Amino acid sequence: MSIVKHVVILLLLWLPSVSAATALPVLHHDLRVTPDIKTSELQVEDTLRIPAELRQNGQFSFMLNPQFTLEAGGVPHPPQAAGAYSIPLKPEQGEITLKYRGRLSSTPDCAWLTQACILLNERGIYLDANSQWYAQTADALHTFTLRVNLPEGWVSLSQGKQTADGWAETQPQDSLYLLAGRFHVYQQAGKHANAMVYLQAPDEALAKRYLQATEQYLTEYSELLGDYPYAKFATVESFWETGWGMPSFTLLGSRVIRLPFILHSSFPHEILHNWWGNSVYVDASQGNWTEGLTAYLADQRIKAQVGEGAEYRRSSLQKYATFVGKQDDFPLTNFRSRHDETTQAIGYSKALMLFHMLRQQQGDEAFFAGLKQFYAAYRFKAATFGDLLDSLQADKTFRQTWLEGTGAPRLAIAAHTLTQEGGNYRLQLTLKQEQRGKTFPLSIPVRSRFAGEQPERTDTLQMTQTTQTFELVFPAKPEQVAVDPEFDLFRLPDAAEMPATIGVMNGKSAKTYVLSRQTDEAMQLAWQSWLDGLKERDPALRVQYDDAPLPDTGTVILLGGDNAALQGLLERAQEPFRMTDAAYTLNSVNYTCGLHTLALGLRAGQQDIVLLDASSPDGLERMLAKLPHYGKYSYLVFDSTNGENVAKGQWELKDSPLTLNFSAHRL
Repeated sequence: MSIVKHVVILLLLWLPSVSAATALPVLHHDLRVTPDIKTSELQVEDTLRIPAELRQNGQFSFMLNPQFTLEAGGVPHPPQAAGAYSIPLKPEQGEITLKYRGRLSSTPDCAWLTQACILLNERGIYLDANSQWYAQTADALHTFTLRVNLPEGWVSLSQGKQTADGWAETQPQDSLYLLAGRFHVYQQAGKHANAMVYLQAPDEALAKRYLQATEQYLTEYSELLGDYPYAKFATVESFWETGWGMPSFTLLGSRVIRLPFILHSSFPHEILHNWWGNSVYVDASQGNWTEGLTAYLADQRIKAQVGEGAEYRRSSLQKYATFVGKQDDFPLTNFRSRHDETTQAIGYSKALMLFHMLRQQQGDEAFFAGLKQFYAAYRFKAATFGDLLDSLQADKTFRQTWLEGTGAPRLAIAAHTLTQEGGNYRLQLTLKQEQRGKTFPLSIPVRSRFAGEQPERTDTLQMTQTTQTFELVFPAKPEQVAVDPEFDLFRLPDAAEMPATIGVMNGKSAKTYVLSRQTDEAMQLAWQSWLDGLKERDPALRVQYDDAPLPDTGTVILLGGDNAALQGLLERAQEPFRMTDAAYTLNSVNYTCGLHTLALGLRAGQQDIVLLDASSPDGLERMLAKLPHYGKYSYLVFDSTNGENVAKGQWELKDSPLTLNFSAHRL
C-alpha cells in the first residue's frame, strides 16, 4: 500500500542532474487563494520573487493550468500554447504579481497512475503540482507563504509550518499542495515537530494512536538519520482510498487509516519519505533510489526488529523471481516509478536488497554514518543514485553489478565433503551459480551451528567464479551448515525456499486456466466473464476444461473445487489442506464451502498450482476484488457474504537445498 505521491514521481522527471554544489534556483510564491466550492472556481493572487536564473533574456517562462485566465502586472496575458506563458520583465525586475482564476473539474475517483487527481467542490479541496494551480518551471524549486479564504468551518493544510492565516515553508520544495475541508484537527507538540491528525469525523481515540505513533517514528528516524526536516507531520483522512506520502503529511483513506496494522507498516514508510524523496529530492538520471531505501529502512527494518527480517527479504526475492522475466528485466538506473508488479519488484525489492548487501559489507556504523552524511549534504537538493552510493562508499564493481546490471544469481551446493583431522573438522564446500550468462561477484554468508556450548559462527565466502570450492575448518563437528540462510543476498531462491503463493497468477510464467465440467451454469458464466476480462489484458493465456491433460510447465489455475484435476495435485503437493463437498480443511480448521470462498497456492514438484473456489457469482466477485492485495499468501479464506478475510497464511517450508545437516552424519 505504501506509495509516494505521484506528484513527486512526475517532478523527478523534471529535475536535471545537479550536484550539492550546484543547487536549483528557488522561486518564491506569496499566494492568496480564494476557492469557490459551489462553482469549483479557484481565484489566485501570487506575488513571485524570481531569481536571476529564471529571468534570462528579459522573460519569465512558466506553466499554469490552461483553464485559468491570467493577468500579470495588471495586464491580461493569453498563453503562447496550452498553459505555457512567457512574461516580459524589465531589467533587474525580480518580482511580479500574477492574478488568475478558472474552474477546475474534480475527479470523483482518483486513478492516480493514469490521471491528475483534483478536488474542488463542497466535498473538499485537493490540489497538487499535476493540477498546475501555481506557476511552475521545469528547472526550479519553490518556497512559499499561503493564505486561503475558506468557508466557515473549513480548515486548510499544506506542507511546512502553520501560520496565523495559512502555511509557509522556507526550505525549497519540488511541489506545492493545497488541501481543505471540514476536518476535525487534533495536535500534540513533540520533541522534533508538531504532530497533527485531520479526521473527517471526530475520533479522539484514533487520533491519539496516530499522534503517539508520529512522535515514535519521528524520534526514531531523527536519531537514525538526522533531524526531521519540517515543522509538523500531519496524518490526514483522505477524500479517496489512498496511501500517499507528501512533504510533512500523509493522506490515508477512510478505510486505510482505521486498519490497525497500518500504524506500524505503511504509516512509518510514509513518515520516512520526508527524509528520502520529500526533502532529499530525486535526480532520476541514474534511477529513483527513494523507494528501495525507504522500503529497506522502514518496512524491512520494522520486520527485522521483531525477528522477521529474513522472511521479509525472502518475500522480496520471491517477488523478483515471480514477476521479473528475462525479457522484462532492466537495471535500477532505469527505474523511475512503479506501475506494475515488475517495476515494483525491481525498484523496491531489488533496490532494498542492494542497500542490505551494502550494509552487510560495511557494518552498521559505517552504513548509517554514510546515510547521515548523505542526508546532511543533499537536504532540499536533488541527488542521484550515484551520489547516494558515493556517500555509502560503494565500489565500482558493486555499482556495475547491482545498479547498472540486470539479472540475479541462482546458488546451489554442487558438492561437499566433511572430514575429521585430529581435533578439527574440515568442510570442502563447492558452490555453483546456476543462472545462465554472467557470473556475479558475491559475498556469501555461511552459518555453521554446533552441538553443546560451541557458539554458532558465520563465515563470508567471496565467490568470483561460476563454480568455486571453499574450505572451512571447525573446532567441533558442525550439526548444520547453511548458505545464506537469512536471505542476505539478492538472488533467485530455490523453489524449496519459497512457499507457494497465489501471487503467481500475476507472474511471468505461462498460465493455463482450467474450468470444471461439473460447475453449474451460473458459476460457469461467472468464471467465463472473469476470463474474458483477463484475455483482454493477456491474449496468450490458455483456457481448457478439466477433462483435458494438464500442461507440464507454467502455472495452472483450477477454477472451482469440483475440478477433476484437483485431487491428484493435492496428493502431490502434500500440504495440510483437504476439501470435501461440504468444507475446506486448513491446518485442522474447517470452513463451510457455501459460506466461504477459497484461494489456494500449491506446488506440485516444480509446478505452481492455484485453486480458486466459490459457490456463488457474488462470492466470487468479492474474492477476486481482494486477491490483488494478498499475493504473498499461500492460502486465503473469505466470508462469501461480505468478502472479509477470515484466514490467511503461508505454508511451512521444508529444509532448504542450501542447508547441510550433519547431526546424524557419520564420518
